Amino acid sequence: MRGKQDAYDIDFTSTTAKVPWADKIIHRMYGAYSFQVSWVIFGYYLVYFYTDVVGLSATVAGTIMLVARFADCFTDLWVGYMLDNVCYRWGRYRSWAIFGIIPLFLLFVGVFTALPTESTGLKIAWAAICYGCFGAIGATFSFMPQITQFCNMTRNPRERETIAVIKSVCTNLAQVVAASLFLPLVNLFGGNSGNPAQGYFWAAVAIGLTVMFFQILNVIMTRKYELNRDGSCREHLRQVDHEKVFAQLKSFGRNRPAIILQIGEVLKQIMQAIKNGMVIYVFTYYLGLKGFYSVAMFAFTVALMAGVFFMKPLIRMFRDTGRAYQFCMMAGAGTSVLLYILCRIYGPGAAADSMQFGVLFMLFIVNGIFSGAYYSFSNVMIPATVDYGEWKNGKGQAGIISAINGFCITIGAALGAQIMGILLDGSGYVANQAQSVSTLNWLLILAFIIPAIVTGIHFVMQMFYGLSDRRLDECMKEVRARRQKCETKIVEESMEM
Repeated sequence: MRGKQDAYDIDFTSTTAKVPWADKIIHRMYGAYSFQVSWVIFGYYLVYFYTDVVGLSATVAGTIMLVARFADCFTDLWVGYMLDNVCYRWGRYRSWAIFGIIPLFLLFVGVFTALPTESTGLKIAWAAICYGCFGAIGATFSFMPQITQFCNMTRNPRERETIAVIKSVCTNLAQVVAASLFLPLVNLFGGNSGNPAQGYFWAAVAIGLTVMFFQILNVIMTRKYELNRDGSCREHLRQVDHEKVFAQLKSFGRNRPAIILQIGEVLKQIMQAIKNGMVIYVFTYYLGLKGFYSVAMFAFTVALMAGVFFMKPLIRMFRDTGRAYQFCMMAGAGTSVLLYILCRIYGPGAAADSMQFGVLFMLFIVNGIFSGAYYSFSNVMIPATVDYGEWKNGKGQAGIISAINGFCITIGAALGAQIMGILLDGSGYVANQAQSVSTLNWLLILAFIIPAIVTGIHFVMQMFYGLSDRRLDECMKEVRARRQKCETKIVEESMEM
């Protein structure tokens, strides 16, 4: 009878080896759920928290979120460089995941802590420090290693596709938690008793503990992928050819698909930040359905999860990942425009009735399905750009691509929040007051039309991606041939000695 394979018996050069399902799920819950849930919560609620709970203007809130992100310019690139060039005793990648556990939790709670002070300056300083350090230190240290760990765990293309699908499911689980559970937690802990500041604080503690749980599980699970049984670092991770950060950036500059994909990531994050942040305003002020918001968003996020499972059929139908990606972009933008048109035709009262399981609600769900597929395609395409970079430059670029991807996500979300804040203030919005007809119309434009326009720009940008599935397959065949030639040469040299 065949015995169970030792957990430390891993062939890191195999392109057919399987990854245990438990490892796949733990890593994706860490890399997708734990990473995304915080940013999705920020996208849905942070501007609203700053305006309606802390008492800051929307422009100030957006400015805080934008300026704070500039620190990521340095920390993302620095950690990306370290991932490619330095190995600590706890593992080349998992060390950083360990470093970020405690700071991430404390800073996430700090972001949703409303200081009991009347000083606007003190409120702004606290918000800027907590939000800025959350991204630059907590999130960067915690989650920058996820792509590099992913590439280290398996070289099997089929396994990578499966893990990418699991990541998409876990990402949308984060959407479910953020959209449909966070606000009820706020109400449970303080909102229903008239103390929303207390509610946001304890809701952040509850969510933060779930994030910490999966961070710790990932650190435990990845030990065998980075350390030997005796605790020493795996040989293939110790031997690193040091390369200066500017040389790494120059190599990245030759990877056109990666550049296009990351520019697109910025645009996608801008679109998501505006769209997600405005939904609660539309439900509260235009539709008058604040109590129905959590129900609608739960259904929407379930639709996001369903959209993930349309990815593979769409890829088969269009016979290329990039073309399927562009189709989902335009389908999402088109349904968003239709939502705006129907809301204007119905007017607030009839639109509210239709949103409660009528035509508008159905269209809202269809938009969620296309959006779920659209948001998830990058999980499949980022590893493809890493592989293409190895073909183009002769060495892996997982660290620098991970760094730039992390920066693009955070800077795009921050830009989106800033744009939303400026436009929201410009619409005449006044917190906790009945809004004018003009302002109500602007709330719809911000929630549906502006995201559709940004998605259209992304569609045009993606036309320059230039890496079809067929082309990637050709590149990977050449990479495998190079590896085999190199391995043969090493064997021949060792025999001659």
